[in-house]
Amino acid sequence: MKNKKLLTLILILSLCFMPSAKALYTDASVGTYEQELAKFPCDYQTKIRALHNIYPNAVFVAQNLFFDWSSYKEVPVKWSDMLSYETGSYSERNWISPNAASKFRTNQCRQGCEWYLASEEAVKYYMNPYNFLDEKYVFMFESQLFNTYQTESGVKNILQSTFMADDAICPQSNNKTYAAVIMEAAKSNDVSPYMLASRLRQENGRGTSQLVTGYNGYYNYFNIGASGKNTNEIYQNGYNRAKSEGWDTPYKSIMGGAKFIRQQYIGANDTYGKKGQLTGYLQKWDPYGPKLGNNYYMQNIEATPNEAASTYNSYKSTSGYKSYRYVFYIPIYVGAPNTGGNCSSASTSSSSSSTSSVKTGDLTGDSKIDKKDLLLIQSYVFGYSKLNSNQSKAADVNKDGKVDKKDLLKIQSHVFGYSKIS
Repeated sequence: MKNKKLLTLILILSLCFMPSAKALYTDASVGTYEQELAKFPCDYQTKIRALHNIYPNAVFVAQNLFFDWSSYKEVPVKWSDMLSYETGSYSERNWISPNAASKFRTNQCRQGCEWYLASEEAVKYYMNPYNFLDEKYVFMFESQLFNTYQTESGVKNILQSTFMADDAICPQSNNKTYAAVIMEAAKSNDVSPYMLASRLRQENGRGTSQLVTGYNGYYNYFNIGASGKNTNEIYQNGYNRAKSEGWDTPYKSIMGGAKFIRQQYIGANDTYGKKGQLTGYLQKWDPYGPKLGNNYYMQNIEATPNEAASTYNSYKSTSGYKSYRYVFYIPIYVGAPNTGGNCSSASTSSSSSSTSSVKTGDLTGDSKIDKKDLLLIQSYVFGYSKLNSNQSKAADVNKDGKVDKKDLLKIQSHVFGYSKIS
Protein backbone atom coordinates (compact mmCIF):
# COMPACT_ATOMS: atom_id res chain seq x y z
CA MET A 1 0.00 0.00 0.00
CA LYS A 2 2.83 2.35 0.90
CA ASN A 3 4.52 1.82 -2.46
CA LYS A 4 1.28 2.51 -4.29
CA LYS A 5 0.93 5.80 -2.43
CA LEU A 6 4.47 6.74 -3.36
CA LEU A 7 3.94 5.89 -7.02
CA THR A 8 0.83 8.04 -6.99
CA LEU A 9 2.86 10.85 -5.44
CA ILE A 10 5.49 10.51 -8.17
CA LEU A 11 2.84 10.89 -10.86
CA ILE A 12 1.41 13.95 -9.13
CA LEU A 13 4.85 15.51 -8.76
CA SER A 14 5.63 14.73 -12.38
CA LEU A 15 2.73 16.95 -13.36
CA CYS A 16 3.77 19.61 -10.84
CA PHE A 17 7.34 19.70 -12.05
CA MET A 18 6.51 19.39 -15.76
CA PRO A 19 6.82 23.10 -16.69
CA SER A 20 10.36 23.31 -15.32
CA ALA A 21 11.30 19.81 -16.46
CA LYS A 22 10.42 20.66 -20.05
CA ALA A 23 13.39 23.00 -20.14
CA LEU A 24 16.28 20.63 -20.64
CA TYR A 25 18.62 23.04 -18.91
CA THR A 26 17.53 25.21 -15.99
CA ASP A 27 19.71 27.32 -13.73
CA ALA A 28 18.52 25.46 -10.63
CA SER A 29 19.38 21.99 -11.91
CA VAL A 30 22.96 22.39 -13.15
CA GLY A 31 25.74 20.58 -11.33
CA THR A 32 28.87 21.97 -9.72
CA TYR A 33 31.63 23.63 -11.72
CA GLU A 34 33.77 20.46 -11.71
CA GLN A 35 30.85 18.20 -12.65
CA GLU A 36 29.91 20.35 -15.63
CA LEU A 37 33.52 20.93 -16.69
CA ALA A 38 34.08 17.18 -17.12
CA LYS A 39 31.47 17.09 -19.91
CA PHE A 40 33.47 19.39 -22.21
CA PRO A 41 36.10 18.43 -24.81
CA CYS A 42 39.64 19.11 -23.61
CA ASP A 43 40.25 22.23 -25.70
CA TYR A 44 37.06 23.68 -24.28
CA GLN A 45 38.14 22.73 -20.76
CA THR A 46 41.35 24.74 -21.18
CA LYS A 47 39.41 27.87 -22.07
CA ILE A 48 36.77 27.29 -19.41
CA ARG A 49 39.40 26.90 -16.69
CA ALA A 50 40.82 30.27 -17.74
CA LEU A 51 37.35 31.78 -17.57
CA HIS A 52 36.76 30.19 -14.17
CA ASN A 53 39.86 31.96 -12.88
CA ILE A 54 38.14 35.22 -13.85
CA TYR A 55 34.63 34.24 -12.73
CA PRO A 56 35.28 31.78 -9.86
CA ASN A 57 31.60 31.23 -8.97
CA ALA A 58 30.40 30.72 -12.54
CA VAL A 59 29.15 27.38 -13.86
CA PHE A 60 29.66 26.35 -17.48
CA VAL A 61 27.12 23.86 -18.84
CA ALA A 62 27.83 21.71 -21.89
CA GLN A 63 24.81 21.40 -24.17
CA ASN A 64 25.33 18.32 -26.29
CA LEU A 65 22.13 17.54 -28.18
CA PHE A 66 23.33 19.20 -31.36
CA PHE A 67 24.01 17.97 -34.86
CA ASP A 68 27.19 16.53 -36.31
CA TRP A 69 29.23 19.52 -37.51
CA SER A 70 30.75 17.73 -40.48
CA SER A 71 28.13 15.26 -41.68
CA TYR A 72 24.83 16.51 -40.24
CA LYS A 73 23.64 13.09 -39.13
CA GLU A 74 20.83 14.71 -37.20
CA VAL A 75 20.05 17.71 -39.40
CA PRO A 76 20.25 16.94 -43.15
CA VAL A 77 21.27 20.36 -44.46
CA LYS A 78 24.31 21.99 -46.03
CA TRP A 79 26.22 24.90 -44.59
CA SER A 80 24.87 27.08 -47.37
CA ASP A 81 21.36 26.39 -46.08
CA MET A 82 22.28 28.37 -43.00
CA LEU A 83 22.34 31.41 -45.25
CA SER A 84 18.74 31.10 -46.40
CA TYR A 85 15.17 30.68 -45.23
CA GLU A 86 13.65 27.21 -45.09
CA THR A 87 11.70 28.20 -48.20
CA GLY A 88 14.91 28.19 -50.20
CA SER A 89 15.27 31.95 -50.76
CA TYR A 90 19.01 32.61 -50.68
CA SER A 91 18.89 36.17 -49.43
CA GLU A 92 17.45 36.85 -46.03
CA ARG A 93 18.89 34.81 -43.17
CA ASN A 94 22.33 36.11 -42.13
CA TRP A 95 23.60 39.59 -42.86
CA ILE A 96 26.82 41.27 -41.76
CA SER A 97 28.07 44.86 -41.62
CA PRO A 98 30.27 46.34 -44.36
CA ASN A 99 33.04 46.78 -41.78
CA ALA A 100 33.41 43.02 -41.40
CA ALA A 101 36.41 41.20 -42.88
CA SER A 102 36.05 40.70 -46.62
CA LYS A 103 36.14 36.91 -46.21
CA PHE A 104 32.98 37.18 -44.11
CA ARG A 105 31.05 39.12 -46.78
CA THR A 106 29.58 38.08 -50.11
CA ASN A 107 29.02 40.58 -52.95
CA GLN A 108 25.29 40.71 -52.28
CA CYS A 109 24.11 43.73 -50.28
CA ARG A 110 20.92 45.59 -49.37
CA GLN A 111 19.73 48.98 -48.09
CA GLY A 112 22.40 50.93 -49.95
CA CYS A 113 24.94 48.29 -48.94
CA GLU A 114 24.50 48.99 -45.22
CA TRP A 115 24.39 45.19 -44.93
CA TYR A 116 25.99 42.34 -46.83
CA LEU A 117 24.93 38.73 -47.04
CA ALA A 118 27.28 36.79 -44.77
CA SER A 119 29.59 34.25 -46.37
CA GLU A 120 29.62 30.57 -45.55
CA GLU A 121 32.93 31.12 -43.75
CA ALA A 122 31.27 33.77 -41.59
CA VAL A 123 28.46 31.42 -40.64
CA LYS A 124 30.93 28.74 -39.58
CA TYR A 125 32.97 31.23 -37.57
CA TYR A 126 30.11 32.96 -35.75
CA MET A 127 28.28 29.71 -35.11
CA ASN A 128 31.29 28.00 -33.51
CA PRO A 129 31.06 28.57 -29.71
CA TYR A 130 34.78 27.89 -29.24
CA ASN A 131 35.63 31.18 -30.96
CA PHE A 132 33.85 33.21 -28.28
CA LEU A 133 35.03 31.69 -25.01
CA ASP A 134 36.75 34.75 -23.59
CA GLU A 135 36.12 37.21 -20.76
CA LYS A 136 33.78 39.42 -22.78
CA TYR A 137 32.02 37.33 -25.40
CA VAL A 138 31.22 34.41 -23.09
CA PHE A 139 28.16 36.45 -22.10
CA MET A 140 26.47 35.38 -25.32
CA PHE A 141 26.08 32.04 -23.50
CA GLU A 142 24.80 33.54 -20.23
CA SER A 143 21.42 32.39 -18.96
CA GLN A 144 18.85 35.04 -19.77
CA LEU A 145 16.71 34.36 -16.75
CA PHE A 146 16.40 37.14 -14.17
CA ASN A 147 19.02 37.46 -11.41
CA THR A 148 18.95 39.71 -8.37
CA TYR A 149 22.41 41.11 -9.11
CA GLN A 150 21.02 42.73 -12.27
CA THR A 151 20.10 46.31 -11.39
CA GLU A 152 18.49 49.42 -12.87
CA SER A 153 21.83 51.23 -12.77
CA GLY A 154 23.30 48.36 -14.79
CA VAL A 155 20.53 48.81 -17.34
CA LYS A 156 21.34 52.52 -17.58
CA ASN A 157 24.97 51.66 -18.30
CA ILE A 158 23.89 49.58 -21.29
CA LEU A 159 21.60 52.34 -22.56
CA GLN A 160 24.35 54.97 -22.60
CA SER A 161 24.72 56.82 -25.93
CA THR A 162 21.21 55.79 -27.02
CA PHE A 163 17.99 57.81 -27.08
CA MET A 164 16.95 55.84 -23.96
CA ALA A 165 19.98 56.95 -21.89
CA ASP A 166 20.06 58.36 -18.38
CA ASP A 167 16.63 59.57 -17.21
CA ALA A 168 14.91 59.60 -20.59
CA ILE A 169 11.19 59.02 -20.11
CA CYS A 170 9.42 56.22 -21.95
CA PRO A 171 6.33 57.78 -23.57
CA GLN A 172 2.93 56.77 -22.17
CA SER A 173 4.50 54.86 -19.28
CA ASN A 174 3.21 56.98 -16.40
CA ASN A 175 6.42 59.02 -16.40
CA LYS A 176 8.80 56.06 -15.98
CA THR A 177 12.31 56.08 -17.37
CA TYR A 178 13.26 53.57 -20.04
CA ALA A 179 15.53 51.84 -17.52
CA ALA A 180 12.65 51.50 -15.05
CA VAL A 181 10.33 50.12 -17.73
CA ILE A 182 12.96 47.57 -18.76
CA MET A 183 13.36 46.44 -15.14
CA GLU A 184 9.60 46.13 -14.83
CA ALA A 185 9.41 44.06 -18.01
CA ALA A 186 12.30 41.87 -16.83
CA LYS A 187 10.84 41.10 -13.43
CA SER A 188 7.35 40.51 -14.84
CA ASN A 189 8.66 37.92 -17.29
CA ASP A 190 11.61 36.45 -15.34
CA VAL A 191 14.12 37.51 -17.98
CA SER A 192 17.43 39.35 -17.78
CA PRO A 193 17.03 43.15 -17.92
CA TYR A 194 20.55 43.32 -19.32
CA MET A 195 19.51 41.13 -22.23
CA LEU A 196 16.47 43.35 -22.86
CA ALA A 197 18.54 46.55 -22.69
CA SER A 198 21.30 45.11 -24.89
CA ARG A 199 18.76 43.94 -27.45
CA LEU A 200 16.99 47.29 -27.53
CA ARG A 201 20.35 48.96 -28.01
CA GLN A 202 21.25 46.52 -30.78
CA GLU A 203 17.92 46.73 -32.58
CA ASN A 204 17.01 50.40 -32.26
CA GLY A 205 19.60 52.26 -30.21
CA ARG A 206 19.62 55.30 -32.48
CA GLY A 207 15.88 55.78 -32.14
CA THR A 208 15.44 56.77 -35.79
CA SER A 209 13.49 53.74 -36.98
CA GLN A 210 9.83 54.29 -37.76
CA LEU A 211 9.12 51.27 -35.58
CA VAL A 212 10.37 53.42 -32.66
CA THR A 213 8.95 56.78 -33.69
CA GLY A 214 5.63 55.17 -34.59
CA TYR A 215 4.61 53.44 -37.83
CA ASN A 216 0.93 54.09 -38.49
CA GLY A 217 0.43 54.49 -34.74
CA TYR A 218 2.19 51.28 -33.65
CA TYR A 219 5.59 50.59 -32.10
CA ASN A 220 7.99 47.67 -32.29
CA TYR A 221 11.09 48.48 -30.23
CA PHE A 222 12.50 44.93 -30.41
CA ASN A 223 11.96 44.62 -34.19
CA ILE A 224 9.94 41.46 -33.60
CA GLY A 225 8.87 40.04 -36.95
CA ALA A 226 10.61 42.95 -38.70
CA SER A 227 12.47 41.08 -41.43
CA GLY A 228 12.49 41.51 -45.16
CA LYS A 229 14.45 42.23 -48.32
CA ASN A 230 14.20 46.02 -48.11
CA THR A 231 13.37 48.79 -45.66
CA ASN A 232 9.71 49.07 -46.62
CA GLU A 233 9.17 45.33 -46.21
CA ILE A 234 10.94 45.36 -42.86
CA TYR A 235 8.80 48.21 -41.57
CA GLN A 236 5.61 46.67 -42.88
CA ASN A 237 6.28 43.28 -41.31
CA GLY A 238 7.29 44.93 -38.04
CA TYR A 239 4.14 47.03 -38.10
CA ASN A 240 1.95 44.00 -38.81
CA ARG A 241 3.37 42.22 -35.75
CA ALA A 242 2.97 45.30 -33.54
CA LYS A 243 -0.61 45.86 -34.65
CA SER A 244 -1.53 42.20 -34.08
CA GLU A 245 -0.11 42.47 -30.54
CA GLY A 246 -1.74 45.82 -29.80
CA TRP A 247 1.54 47.69 -29.22
CA ASP A 248 0.17 51.18 -29.78
CA THR A 249 2.53 52.84 -27.26
CA PRO A 250 6.29 52.55 -26.64
CA TYR A 251 5.54 51.23 -23.14
CA LYS A 252 3.33 48.43 -24.50
CA SER A 253 5.97 47.62 -27.10
CA ILE A 254 8.70 47.09 -24.49
CA MET A 255 6.48 45.20 -22.06
CA GLY A 256 4.91 43.09 -24.81
CA GLY A 257 8.23 42.51 -26.53
CA ALA A 258 9.78 41.17 -23.34
CA LYS A 259 6.83 38.82 -22.90
CA PHE A 260 7.15 37.66 -26.51
CA ILE A 261 10.87 36.92 -26.10
CA ARG A 262 10.17 34.96 -22.93
CA GLN A 263 7.35 32.91 -24.44
CA GLN A 264 8.69 32.38 -27.95
CA TYR A 265 12.40 32.02 -27.24
CA ILE A 266 13.65 31.73 -23.66
CA GLY A 267 10.72 29.54 -22.64
CA ALA A 268 9.88 28.05 -26.02
CA ASN A 269 9.75 24.28 -26.49
CA ASP A 270 10.25 23.51 -30.16
CA THR A 271 11.52 20.42 -31.96
CA TYR A 272 12.34 18.10 -29.05
CA GLY A 273 9.89 19.67 -26.60
CA LYS A 274 12.70 19.73 -24.07
CA LYS A 275 14.30 23.14 -23.99
CA GLY A 276 14.08 26.86 -24.22
CA GLN A 277 16.46 29.17 -26.05
CA LEU A 278 18.01 30.38 -22.81
CA THR A 279 20.88 32.36 -24.34
CA GLY A 280 21.52 34.95 -27.00
CA TYR A 281 23.48 32.35 -28.94
CA LEU A 282 20.56 29.91 -29.02
CA GLN A 283 18.14 32.66 -29.99
CA LYS A 284 20.33 33.56 -32.93
CA TRP A 285 21.11 30.08 -34.22
CA ASP A 286 18.48 27.66 -32.84
CA PRO A 287 20.67 24.65 -33.69
CA TYR A 288 18.40 21.89 -32.40
CA GLY A 289 16.90 20.74 -35.72
CA PRO A 290 15.39 19.15 -37.70
CA LYS A 291 14.48 22.61 -39.06
CA LEU A 292 17.87 24.14 -38.42
CA GLY A 293 17.55 27.78 -37.38
CA ASN A 294 13.76 27.68 -37.69
CA ASN A 295 13.17 29.80 -34.57
CA TYR A 296 15.91 32.41 -34.92
CA TYR A 297 15.64 35.99 -33.67
CA MET A 298 18.25 38.10 -35.45
CA GLN A 299 19.43 38.47 -39.02
CA ASN A 300 22.56 40.40 -38.05
CA ILE A 301 25.23 37.73 -37.63
CA GLU A 302 27.26 40.05 -35.37
CA ALA A 303 24.31 40.89 -33.09
CA THR A 304 24.98 38.17 -30.52
CA PRO A 305 28.63 39.11 -29.78
CA ASN A 306 27.62 42.79 -29.82
CA GLU A 307 24.94 42.15 -27.20
CA ALA A 308 27.42 40.09 -25.17
CA ALA A 309 29.85 43.02 -25.19
CA SER A 310 27.13 45.41 -23.96
CA THR A 311 26.20 43.03 -21.15
CA TYR A 312 29.84 42.52 -20.17
CA ASN A 313 30.53 46.27 -20.09
CA SER A 314 27.55 46.81 -17.82
CA TYR A 315 28.65 44.08 -15.42
CA LYS A 316 32.19 45.45 -15.51
CA SER A 317 30.98 48.81 -14.20
CA THR A 318 29.66 47.06 -11.09
CA SER A 319 31.93 46.27 -8.18
CA GLY A 320 32.14 42.57 -7.43
CA TYR A 321 30.84 41.49 -10.83
CA LYS A 322 33.48 38.78 -11.16
CA SER A 323 32.10 36.95 -8.12
CA TYR A 324 28.52 36.56 -9.40
CA ARG A 325 27.17 33.06 -9.96
CA TYR A 326 26.77 33.23 -13.71
CA VAL A 327 25.41 30.22 -15.56
CA PHE A 328 26.74 29.85 -19.11
CA TYR A 329 25.20 27.30 -21.52
CA ILE A 330 27.72 26.35 -24.21
CA PRO A 331 26.72 24.14 -27.17
CA ILE A 332 29.00 21.30 -28.25
CA TYR A 333 28.74 20.00 -31.82
CA VAL A 334 29.95 16.54 -32.75
CA GLY A 335 33.01 16.80 -34.97
CA ALA A 336 33.34 20.58 -34.69
CA PRO A 337 36.82 22.17 -34.49
CA ASN A 338 38.48 21.77 -31.07
CA THR A 339 36.22 18.96 -29.91
CA GLY A 340 38.65 16.02 -30.27
CA GLY A 341 41.67 14.79 -28.37
CA ASN A 342 42.25 13.35 -24.92
CA CYS A 343 42.39 15.29 -21.68
CA SER A 344 45.61 15.67 -19.75
CA SER A 345 46.46 13.42 -16.85
CA ALA A 346 45.68 16.30 -14.50
CA SER A 347 42.16 16.53 -15.89
CA THR A 348 41.76 12.77 -15.60
CA SER A 349 42.99 12.87 -12.03
CA SER A 350 40.52 15.62 -11.17
CA SER A 351 37.72 13.67 -12.76
CA SER A 352 38.69 10.50 -10.90
CA SER A 353 38.80 12.38 -7.62
CA SER A 354 35.35 13.79 -8.28
CA THR A 355 34.01 10.34 -9.11
CA SER A 356 35.39 8.79 -5.94
CA SER A 357 33.53 11.33 -3.79
CA VAL A 358 30.09 10.60 -5.28
CA LYS A 359 27.41 10.24 -2.61
CA THR A 360 24.41 7.98 -3.27
CA GLY A 361 21.34 10.06 -4.06
CA ASP A 362 23.29 13.35 -4.26
CA LEU A 363 23.16 14.09 -7.99
CA THR A 364 24.09 17.77 -7.63
CA GLY A 365 27.20 17.06 -5.57
CA ASP A 366 26.28 19.55 -2.84
CA SER A 367 26.46 16.93 -0.04
CA LYS A 368 22.72 16.75 0.51
CA ILE A 369 19.75 14.97 -1.03
CA ASP A 370 16.91 17.35 -1.76
CA LYS A 371 14.41 18.47 -4.38
CA LYS A 372 17.19 19.51 -6.77
CA ASP A 373 18.38 15.91 -6.90
CA LEU A 374 14.80 14.73 -7.25
CA LEU A 375 14.25 17.08 -10.18
CA LEU A 376 17.39 15.83 -11.93
CA ILE A 377 16.55 12.14 -11.67
CA GLN A 378 12.92 12.75 -12.55
CA SER A 379 13.94 14.72 -15.63
CA TYR A 380 16.21 11.84 -16.66
CA VAL A 381 13.74 9.01 -15.99
CA PHE A 382 10.98 10.73 -17.93
CA GLY A 383 13.31 11.40 -20.87
CA TYR A 384 13.82 15.14 -20.52
CA SER A 385 17.58 15.22 -19.94
CA LYS A 386 20.76 13.19 -19.60
CA LEU A 387 23.03 12.51 -16.62
CA ASN A 388 26.80 12.63 -16.58
CA SER A 389 28.79 9.70 -15.17
CA ASN A 390 28.92 11.06 -11.62
CA GLN A 391 25.22 11.85 -11.61
CA SER A 392 24.39 8.38 -12.94
CA LYS A 393 26.44 6.76 -10.20
CA ALA A 394 24.74 8.87 -7.53
CA ALA A 395 21.30 8.21 -9.02
CA ASP A 396 21.70 4.41 -8.99
CA VAL A 397 20.45 4.18 -5.41
CA ASN A 398 19.67 0.45 -5.43
CA LYS A 399 23.01 -0.35 -7.12
CA ASP A 400 21.55 -2.49 -9.89
CA GLY A 401 23.65 -0.82 -12.60
CA LYS A 402 20.87 1.31 -14.07
CA VAL A 403 18.88 4.44 -13.25
CA ASP A 404 15.12 3.97 -13.42
CA LYS A 405 11.85 4.56 -11.58
CA LYS A 406 12.98 2.36 -8.69
CA ASP A 407 15.79 4.80 -7.96
CA LEU A 408 13.45 7.73 -8.47
CA LEU A 409 11.10 6.19 -5.92
CA LYS A 410 13.88 5.88 -3.34
CA ILE A 411 15.04 9.47 -3.76
CA GLN A 412 11.41 10.61 -3.71
CA SER A 413 10.87 8.69 -0.48
CA HIS A 414 13.98 10.23 1.08
CA VAL A 415 13.10 13.82 0.14
CA PHE A 416 9.56 13.55 1.49
CA GLY A 417 10.55 11.73 4.65
CA TYR A 418 9.15 8.26 4.01
CA SER A 419 12.54 6.58 4.33
CA LYS A 420 16.21 7.46 4.31
CA ILE A 421 19.03 6.69 1.91
CA SER A 422 21.99 5.51 3.95
